[in-house]
Amino acid sequence: MNHEIFADAVSAIHVNGNIVRIDLMTREPQLKSNNGQPVFDISRRLIMPLEGFVQSFAVQEDIINKLLAAGVLKRGTKPQIAANSQAEPNQSEQPKNEEKEG
Repeated sequence: MNHEIFADAVSAIHVNGNIVRIDLMTREPQLKSNNGQPVFDISRRLIMPLEGFVQSFAVQEDIINKLLAAGVLKRGTKPQIAANSQAEPNQSEQPKNEEKEG
């Protein structure tokens, strides 16, 4: 693997025929919005065939089921990481509305 891409989350998924575009967003730690909320930036776009997207969903679903079985994740209305985990999502984070092509 030559390149790694980091993303805090997926901003949007666009499907057009057999092509799926996944917009990835990253938090801009040095920036805050006018109301003090974290600012997010659309940093990259992953483009893949629909078949690959569906296959990747199956892989992610399998990992989530394993994390649930191990107690790392808990079932709920929103994804929650178990209390004993180091990383906890900040439910108040909102993506920035601007989009950059890159």
